Formats: sequence, structure tokens, C-alpha cells
Amino acid sequence: MNFLDNYLDKLIFLVSAALVFIPLERVFPRVRRQGWIRDNLKLDVMYMLLGAVAIMLLSAIFITVAVVLLGPLVPESARSFVRSQNFVVQALMLIVAGDLYYYWAHRLFHTLPVLWKFHAIHHSIEDMDWIAAHRTHPVDTAITNSGAFIIALLFDFGALAILIFGVQFSWHSLLKHSNVSVSWGPLRWLYLTPTFHHWHHANVEEAYDKNFAGQLPVWDLVFGTAIMKQDEGPDRYGVNDPVPRTFLGSLAYPFKPRQTGREEAEPADAVVPGNAVAD
Repeated sequence: MNFLDNYLDKLIFLVSAALVFIPLERVFPRVRRQGWIRDNLKLDVMYMLLGAVAIMLLSAIFITVAVVLLGPLVPESARSFVRSQNFVVQALMLIVAGDLYYYWAHRLFHTLPVLWKFHAIHHSIEDMDWIAAHRTHPVDTAITNSGAFIIALLFDFGALAILIFGVQFSWHSLLKHSNVSVSWGPLRWLYLTPTFHHWHHANVEEAYDKNFAGQLPVWDLVFGTAIMKQDEGPDRYGVNDPVPRTFLGSLAYPFKPRQTGREEAEPADAVVPGNAVAD
């Protein structure tokens, strides 16, 4: 399958996602006062349509380099073990191993200042919804989201298991950012909810550097970074970093000298955190 076919598949997925999430966000909103037309919607749409191109290219490069470098280190016995499992077990293994990789890659982007500047683009989201989920710097996404696919290639996972992982990962990524109020009771600690991830995006001190997991909250429990207020979502999102509001400006932002951070005073042209009020 060539690049154009991949991008066409991406567009079909986006149309399908719109048909699902637009009505869900209207019928079951977490923030009732948040309208569909909002600040920075144009920016997020550009990331959704144009940023995806850069993400696909950089991800392909990163995955290829990782597999070439790490491939010789993987014993054949490990590949044989994986091949001996059925596709359901393989898919579950990918979710667990892939999210452990995601947790630590994500946490690293919060820890190292040079990486945080890339990740700050995603945290500059002020209104959470399924479209805003696409506001991610290509360098950030290519590294953090590639782990499961690197593992799949290194350990010879089957195509069906990879497909199952990829489908659920894509839909869940949009759900966890969406303005949808949904909970699955005690199972929220098994597979994370939008509220769990919304707290990761909260611009309040108690939520800084919490909830790094992408799908399995257990990693945050194990490593002591979990915060869960299932019946109470944050009322402010964003960062104090002066992330530009333009597509090209935000793409270039990580490559410019660092000016300020969360703890410093916010300049006049900075992204202002949170203008939506939770109910």
C-alpha cells in the first residue's frame, strides 16, 4: 500500500469519526457550554489534515530505523513464542507492551525540556474535543505512538493482531480527548476514560505530570502518577508556554530558544489556558 492509499484511508477514518463524535459530543457533553465552533478550530483542522502527512512520514522513518537497529537483539525464541499465540492474545500483548512504551516515552516528553517543547503543542489545547486530539507535533507523535508497531515488527506479531490494535488505538485516542461524558465504573482503571485523560491536560498544579498512560491506567498506578476524579473534570486546560496559534508557527516553536515555562509569567501573546467551564 503506497502513501496516497494510506492518506485516503486516513481521510475515510476522519469522516467516520466525524459521524460518530459530532453527535456524541452534542448529546453527552462533559462541558455543556462548549460549542462546536470554538477558538483554534481552524488550527486543529489543519493539524488533522496536514499534520497527519508529516506524522505518517516521520513515523515510517522512526519505525524503520528502530527495527533495523534493534532487530538483531531480539532472540528467535521470543519471535517463535509470539507466533505461537492466537491473534486475540497477540492483540492484548500489543496493547500492554505498547502502552508501557507509550507511558515512558510520554513521561520523557514531560521530563526533558527539549522534548517538552514538542509536547507543549499538544498541551496547548484549550478546549478538549475529538478534533483537538490531532493537535500534536509530528516529532512528538512519531516517537510516542510508534512503540506498539516497533514491537510488532521486532517480535513478528501477526497482521490481524496489528490491525486490531491499530483500530482500537485510533478510536480510543479520539475518545479520550473528546468532549464526551462517559464512564465505565470500576473498569475505568482497566481502560482509561476521557475524564482520566482530561486531567492529564488540566492546567492546574495538582494535575501536572499525571496520567501518562495512553490506554491502561494501571501504569500510572504502578509508577505513582495517577490522578482520578471520575465525577469531576478539570475546568481549565492548556499551558503557560507561549505556543503560537498558527500551524506553521507551532510547528517551528520547538526549534526556537526556550522563553518561558509553566512556572513563569505568561506573555501577552501566549495561549491562554482554559476558557470552558465544566458542569
